[in-house]
Amino acid sequence: MKKGRIVVVDDEENIRGAIKDILTDEGYDVECAADGETALRMIQSVTPDLVLLDIWMPGLDGLQTLKILKNIDADTEVVMMSGHGAIETAVKATKIGAFDFIEKPFSLDSMLRTVGKALRSRRSRRRNGGAQLFSNAGLFEGRFIGSSRAAREARRLIREASQRPGGVIICGEAGLGKKFAARMIHNLSSRRDKPFVEIACDSLTEEDLAEAGGHDKDSAWSGAAEGGSLFFNKIDKLSPEMAAGLLQVIENMQAGDGEAPVFIASSEKSFEELKGGGKPWEELLSVLGGAVIRLWPLRGRREDIPAFVERFVEEYCDEYGKNIEGVDKEAMNEILSMPLSGNIKELKGIVEQAAALCEGETLGRKQLLMPSQNADGAGSHHPSGGNILSGGSAEGRKSGLSRQRTLKNSVVLCGHGLHSGIKTGMILSPLPPNSGIVFGDISTGLRVPALLENVRSTEYATTLSNGLVTIKTIEHIMSALHSYRITNLLIKIGDEAPIMDGSAIDFCQLIEDSGVEEQEGYVDEIVITGEVSVGDPEEGPYLRVEPAPVFEVDYFLDYPQPIGRQEHRYVYESGAHYKETIAPARTFGFVRDIKKLEEAGLAGGGKLSNFILIDDEKIVNTPLRFPNEPARHKILDLIGDLYLLGRPIRGKFTARKSGHSQNVAIIQKIRERMEEAVAADGGR
Repeated sequence: MKKGRIVVVDDEENIRGAIKDILTDEGYDVECAADGETALRMIQSVTPDLVLLDIWMPGLDGLQTLKILKNIDADTEVVMMSGHGAIETAVKATKIGAFDFIEKPFSLDSMLRTVGKALRSRRSRRRNGGAQLFSNAGLFEGRFIGSSRAAREARRLIREASQRPGGVIICGEAGLGKKFAARMIHNLSSRRDKPFVEIACDSLTEEDLAEAGGHDKDSAWSGAAEGGSLFFNKIDKLSPEMAAGLLQVIENMQAGDGEAPVFIASSEKSFEELKGGGKPWEELLSVLGGAVIRLWPLRGRREDIPAFVERFVEEYCDEYGKNIEGVDKEAMNEILSMPLSGNIKELKGIVEQAAALCEGETLGRKQLLMPSQNADGAGSHHPSGGNILSGGSAEGRKSGLSRQRTLKNSVVLCGHGLHSGIKTGMILSPLPPNSGIVFGDISTGLRVPALLENVRSTEYATTLSNGLVTIKTIEHIMSALHSYRITNLLIKIGDEAPIMDGSAIDFCQLIEDSGVEEQEGYVDEIVITGEVSVGDPEEGPYLRVEPAPVFEVDYFLDYPQPIGRQEHRYVYESGAHYKETIAPARTFGFVRDIKKLEEAGLAGGGKLSNFILIDDEKIVNTPLRFPNEPARHKILDLIGDLYLLGRPIRGKFTARKSGHSQNVAIIQKIRERMEEAVAADGGR
């Protein structure tokens, strides 16, 4: 029995033949096409389960073929292939409907893993009434999980809402799957073949309403105008004025020619709380509130937790290439006893971290990162053993809490690696609470957390590796994330982070373009309570940290001219302040070191536009942005390296000619002090 029917589309005969041989040996039924036109004719007759589609082809290219294919059969999974590292193109393909993207040359294991994931996704949808449930980027695939009364009631209401023409409001706390439920309503309905369009109400503007009201064909709303579904996510974030404006747009769409969409909305406030907001809300709810669905947090239905855990373990076996067959009783009991906030995404983050750490066939207690209960009752996760702050009183710890944060939207940045010279880029994607900063290889999907234990090199730049994935030159993006207090993020990347203009300014802009979203739960700052130092305080390099009420750095450079003696004092205020005072400072290097870098294979991407080049007398290529720009850049690097501790830090750093090696050395000492503090505190 064949495992699935696959069509391979590639204009290179040798690649088509190789992929066909591999997949046939694995038990798949495989057909091949040399171009988009042939593939589209073939797809209408053979009805494949999966299409492997090359992006760069003569005639119809991969993106054009993908658009037409999805109109022919939206249920067919498509995995895009490219040998050009086209990150922006990969993002476009995903938005059009591609399941995933693999980069040539791909390994046999990574290709088969991606094929398996895509086919499992398709089978899952077909088992559950054809519902498209978040695909590879979402909460989970499959039906609305759980055997509790609350879960059964939610499934009943979702089924009923899918068969009604009126509006629907889905209420519940953050992270319970309101968007997932909206997708189910759409895909279980007769509208499943028409567009599902999401409108983010927390970023909705008057201009957006004007475009929608004017029937702008380029408006984000236009895709659902002919009988699809419009999902207004987080309507509780609207002002009364914006609520009134949205009501007017909805009424215009209902009164217009053609079939109006069905309107679905989500809210973290209850229906009663929304209705109490005054007349604009009452009128809006009269249109949207044909059915009301309330989702309940996990803390009120703990009997559903094992089903979620098992489903998430299965998902992350695919994600990380693991072979975990189950969760032992001790680990499951530990999860059931955790003080979870009730957020399903919080539980998902716990399981993801455990699955990533698990090396055997059974997930055990030792792989769990345990939540410590904060003063307000929200969970903040640390390795099993308790809070690992570097000492300090309970009152001091309490004042060190800050909200977890991620990005609102996925964003893309392309450039070149400073050392490799190759074209590279990154996709920044939101992650749920307690996930941390994680780098992922864009071609294999394998991941490496941005943590001290994964540092493999500090020569000229900071490199991470866990034996499976290696990511170079991470300090600039980490510096920006530290300064904007982004605690949870997936960074899909090639071999090396892009250098851009040698500063962190583009990374700051990327974060601001996406927007920052505060999440459930808190993170403890690392509060320095004693002095730690590395190096020679007289001659340098030297780096010291001591207690302080804020994060600050005093940096001293003493180089030969034309740099000479420089210093800069930086006190953290906000991401915007960092963007203005530190982020623009660029990498600098000396002409005399170029040969050494070339011999080490680390000068492939240096350009006159992406670093400050200095000879024995002058700066060769650019005016300085600050008189002490080199000193400021050293602070930029330190801020980035310090974030390898995984949390914001509070203390005063004094530095003299220090670099990445000293940065990592002091991080190691800080962590040792933190572990000693936990041991002295009895592991509490």
